[in-house]
Amino acid sequence: DQLYFVDLPGYGYTKTAVVVKEKWGTMVERYLHKSSVLKCVFLLIDIRHEPSENDKTMYEWIIYNGFHPVVIATKMDKLKRSQIDKHVKEIKIGLGMEKDDLLIPVSSETKQNIDKIWEYVETLNVSE
Repeated sequence: DQLYFVDLPGYGYTKTAVVVKEKWGTMVERYLHKSSVLKCVFLLIDIRHEPSENDKTMYEWIIYNGFHPVVIATKMDKLKRSQIDKHVKEIKIGLGMEKDDLLIPVSSETKQNIDKIWEYVETLNVSE
């Protein structure tokens, strides 16, 4: 069995026209509903900030569509080590995450906690 990662267009900063963003939204929704091999949805959020309205909307939309996203809190290298737990808690509260929902703070710069994402991915049964 093969494992594929699909990076879908986001809702973050871009100079793309609203009409194009709307088409992306339709495409993302269609993919999430029709993919027979989809195992997991990761939602990337900047750890330095409380969740934006777009973050909250996307998180709620993913749950509404039957998925439990794994939240990846990016840019943890931009915070002091002592600030990380506080920011993780703010994101969990801001999104309305349940106690057992998975949030992994990471840094692509230092590679910190990237292994935790891979450990989680390895738990997914890709042969179903």
